[in-house]
Amino acid sequence: MTKCKWIALTVLIAWAVWLLQPVKVMAVHKEEGIATVLVENFPRWHWWQKAWFKSHQRELQERYGIPVVNKDGSWSIFFMGWQDGYRKDSLYDQDSDLLCFDDMNTDVNCIRKEPLLWVSKNAYGVVNYR
Repeated sequence: MTKCKWIALTVLIAWAVWLLQPVKVMAVHKEEGIATVLVENFPRWHWWQKAWFKSHQRELQERYGIPVVNKDGSWSIFFMGWQDGYRKDSLYDQDSDLLCFDDMNTDVNCIRKEPLLWVSKNAYGVVNYR
């Protein structure tokens, strides 16, 4: 093979390894009817995210107790990128891109918003993926 073909093959293999990294659930925050799941290595394509959720739905229920179901049967799960971990909200406008969690007993309880997937089920049993 020529040098260009070896480089292309190496890049292709590196890209495939990157794509096939397992999703890591870093934290789960729950409130009534809503769960926010902080993840690393989440699939990039919507169809793959949906497939991942469907194939891991039982594990999410057993391990993390999600979805958190409302009285009417509805629920929502937000998958958010983990990135740099938790940070403190300095209460300035520049922090408007932060999502903070009240279920933590610390002021370092915010993440930078990086919405990846929103899965919801309404009271009629219809599941939506956004």
